[in-house]
Amino acid sequence: MDMFKCHYTGKLVGYYVENTNFYNVMPNDIAYDNNKCREIGIIYSTSHDIPDWKEISSKVLWLNDKSNEVLLGSAIDKIRGALNRDIEQEAIPTAPIPSLVGFWKEDKLVFISLFDFTECEQEQYSLKLDVFSRNTGILESDIMMSKKALLIGCGSVGSLAALELAKAGVGHFMLVDNDIFGYHNICRHQCGIYDVGRYKTEALKDRILQINPYAEVVMRNTTIQEVPLDDLTNFCNPDTIVIGGADNRAGDLYANGIAKQVGMPFMSIGCWERAFAGEIFYCLPEGMPDYQDFMEVTGNMSGRVTQNRRFYTTESDLERVAFEPGISVDINFVTVVAIKLALDLLNRDNEHYTQRLLPYLTQYTLVCNTNNTAIGGDMAEIFSYPLQVTTSIKVPYSNRN
Repeated sequence: MDMFKCHYTGKLVGYYVENTNFYNVMPNDIAYDNNKCREIGIIYSTSHDIPDWKEISSKVLWLNDKSNEVLLGSAIDKIRGALNRDIEQEAIPTAPIPSLVGFWKEDKLVFISLFDFTECEQEQYSLKLDVFSRNTGILESDIMMSKKALLIGCGSVGSLAALELAKAGVGHFMLVDNDIFGYHNICRHQCGIYDVGRYKTEALKDRILQINPYAEVVMRNTTIQEVPLDDLTNFCNPDTIVIGGADNRAGDLYANGIAKQVGMPFMSIGCWERAFAGEIFYCLPEGMPDYQDFMEVTGNMSGRVTQNRRFYTTESDLERVAFEPGISVDINFVTVVAIKLALDLLNRDNEHYTQRLLPYLTQYTLVCNTNNTAIGGDMAEIFSYPLQVTTSIKVPYSNRN
């Protein structure tokens, strides 16, 4: 749509889907994946600017990714015959050659596929109108694109939170995690086997940009405590939400201090052993107990410490625990409830937004996947029924206040 509005001429970048005969033309001003996209065509000012069809036909070569076979348009059988004979590897072009030719005919943009020399049907798109069109009336794209999210931990919780916020239209992300994606992460993470060996931040950045290629994504492959303070304060503002989803409370506690300093909402998300339940804590920068209050109060509650404590397990500790980490669907249920709350927090000052959970949930919420003791042990008995979401737990201020 942007190309159409500005009467664009020049190269086309994207990819071709062979079995559906579909050309996906990407915006030229995004950082596209060179392994997926390449130059697939060109737009001329008028049809008179197009080189002679015979000249184009003699140059159009489409390399099949599966072999050295060259797929050619029906008009160049003579060249096809020549290339089907034994040829040296150097004779096959390595530079991408356009296979889609466009030209302007008055105010109409015409595309010709050089596979069969037929005119292509067009489906114009724009990010705001198409990618986020289903959010209209619920989440306004202009507002959401200015929102930011600081994700501390890019594992099973952080990856889902980041992608759902991207789908909601959030336009700016800072991803903080020093871990490398491994095979053991696949069954609970939003990334997959082709990401093994990469930093989780890098793999997650690619997934975010597949949803919104214009998103700003900043990566820090370290712990939150090691990120320079200036980096955090320069990225963050009151329209940012800080989400702690790492495997320890120390990072969350540190991030809570940054959130208070900048004046942004903070959220901590964590699953208990085997993800039979999880907890969500949030606080606004003022007017309510913060995460340090929460930690100090729960740490002094005799007899209820284990019930209110978040239990984390790192991969290296699996041999020493009785329960294994939870399955993806259970982790996701807890995280999705938290993301709904995060959207409410990001839109807390938007009078045109309808709050979903913020008016009903307290700042500390427990989410139960199952109250079966065979999965959750004795602690599962604190829940009355499966899928329970608590609405009555109050967090008091600690003695320091």
